[in-house]
Amino acid sequence: MGAGPRIVNDEIAPVRRYRLRRDDRIVMEIAGEPGVLVSTSTPPPLPGAAVVTHPFATASFHSPSFEGRLAVLLREAADLDAFLDAAERNGFVVEEDE
Repeated sequence: MGAGPRIVNDEIAPVRRYRLRRDDRIVMEIAGEPGVLVSTSTPPPLPGAAVVTHPFATASFHSPSFEGRLAVLLREAADLDAFLDAAERNGFVVEEDE
């Protein structure tokens, strides 16, 4: 996920990145910046077609069996922190990528 710094209160802050795990495997990687959602369960869009974007997250799903649930949690969340909290409540382990 190509992410760069963001401006917060006139200061450059690094983009927050996380890995979500379930059953000892990575099921999603997410960065706290607007961007594209990359699916494992659907083929990439055809050339010229619109890609799926999100207002506060850039993410890659790595498990079709958990993608649907994580996508719902992401749609319902008001921001990245709310999504991460909901993911933890739903049994996902959230690891910050340092």
